[in-house]
Amino acid sequence: MPERNRKNVTNALLFILVVIAAGSVLRMTAGIFVPFVVALLLGFVLNPVVSYLRRIGLPRGIAVLAVLLLLIGFGALLGLLFYTSIQSLVRRFPVYQARFLEMLSELIEATNLPPAIVQEFNITGNLSSLIFSLSGNIAGFLGNLAMVIVFVLFILLEIPYMRAKMMSALQGPRTDQVARIVTAINVQIGRYLSVKILISTMTAFIIYVSFSIIGVDFPFIWAILTFLFNFVPTIGSIAITVASGVFVILQFAPDWNPALAAVVTMTVTQFLIGNILDPKMQGDSLNLSPVVILLSLLLWGFLWGIVGMFLAVPLTVAIKIVLENVPGMEWIGILMGTGNYRERERRAKVGDRSGRSSRASSENAAGSKLPTGV
Repeated sequence: MPERNRKNVTNALLFILVVIAAGSVLRMTAGIFVPFVVALLLGFVLNPVVSYLRRIGLPRGIAVLAVLLLLIGFGALLGLLFYTSIQSLVRRFPVYQARFLEMLSELIEATNLPPAIVQEFNITGNLSSLIFSLSGNIAGFLGNLAMVIVFVLFILLEIPYMRAKMMSALQGPRTDQVARIVTAINVQIGRYLSVKILISTMTAFIIYVSFSIIGVDFPFIWAILTFLFNFVPTIGSIAITVASGVFVILQFAPDWNPALAAVVTMTVTQFLIGNILDPKMQGDSLNLSPVVILLSLLLWGFLWGIVGMFLAVPLTVAIKIVLENVPGMEWIGILMGTGNYRERERRAKVGDRSGRSSRASSENAAGSKLPTGV
């Protein structure tokens, strides 16, 4: 076997072992890493706001505290409204469960299925377990919000010093490469999260207004769930559409007009925003294969549950960028992409020009000893 092929095989085997070991560690330490990763991603989104407040004259500490207070206040208001709606839903759950059993019995009778199928598959029990499991996951995540806020506080305060510390710690031939990796991760994930938050907010607002007009119960819950599930590519939109469709049928049957209106509204909104507006605003900035996205949803969902599915895309983007810049691992990063080499080459050229410009500025700066990246 040629030396190069032997080296690639060795690197691939080492990569598999590292992935298995890292996965085991991440699964066992989810209680620590999940709040930190959520805080890190929030830092990507909130840092531009802090920078804007700095430009208008506020000290960074005060700017960070102001942003966090606004975030906590807005989150507390949404949490209170969501908690109130959930309480109302729990009180009315027996009504919806009775309607579900009634409609299920009618369906079984119409299709000549044995009535014992309900007890055999324990459909209602499984449905209840799924609902309470989902609410338990969300409650557990909300319980970690205090830790998330603390992490965000220190991350936002630390950001101005991160680049200088990285340059001081990593002086050497690969300093510029490391700087480009960090910059690429920062730009791509920051853009993805900003656009996704904007699009998810628009979708949630449309659903809230539409469901309120139609008369669907608990429109605020459906708006919040729509916002959250929009962060899970493909599967999230399908899941929230199916769940809302089942709910409105239970609520309005046998009056099919409002149920049909609600289903059409959710489907059309998800289709137009998810397939037209979202790709137009995001472009090919992520350069992630759809197959890789689905696999990442399964992997991160297995490691960190439903919260892992929300974090799957930005984490996979970061891993892909790192692999593309590690010698011997470039081919894995390329396989994770969409195959849009023109876009990839364009970004590489832009990065090279930025790198040359930064290095030229560094050389012209008197007394500068630290190499600079893009």
